[in-house]
Amino acid sequence: MASNNTSYDLNLVNALFDGAANGEYVRDQISGTYAAYHTSESTESPKPSAYGSDIIAQLKQREVHAIATAESGKIEDAIKELSDIIAEYPEYASAYNNRAQAYRLTNASSSTIIADLDTAIKCASDNQTLGQAYTQKAIVLKAEGDQDGAFHNFSQGAKYGNEVAKMAAPKENPYAKLCGQMVAQAMQQLRSPN
Repeated sequence: MASNNTSYDLNLVNALFDGAANGEYVRDQISGTYAAYHTSESTESPKPSAYGSDIIAQLKQREVHAIATAESGKIEDAIKELSDIIAEYPEYASAYNNRAQAYRLTNASSSTIIADLDTAIKCASDNQTLGQAYTQKAIVLKAEGDQDGAFHNFSQGAKYGNEVAKMAAPKENPYAKLCGQMVAQAMQQLRSPN
């Protein structure tokens, strides 16, 4: 009998059941993390952009430069560049999201990171930024031990098309975790009945 399962379905099943007992994510289990954002699941439209397309294009160029600066190891300089963008354009959500990522690399406080992510969510005018900000916030909350907050934010990230969040949300669902543990235990018992 032919299988109708897609590679996404198989990755989801693997992510749910592999390591179900400890709830850890293995990067290789999550495919398509940089895939295009699919908005068919989102029932809400983000608000309109506060800035025109010409300004957005300029801001994106400045952001690309800041990201390249961070990638070269000059994270504090990148934070300064992103902070300059935010000072000039306080409703440009993507800069808050990227600054939060840079802060994470410097081990800044969770409250500082979450403040930027909350602002990114509030100001976002596109699904990609919303998906990234919610997913990044979920990761921070999970690291703090806030499982309910992590689940909610992964769910929101998935709603806005983030592929990592789509893979993580089912694993953060407390019922799915319990189910995964029960299935893993049953499979273990089937493999070694003694």
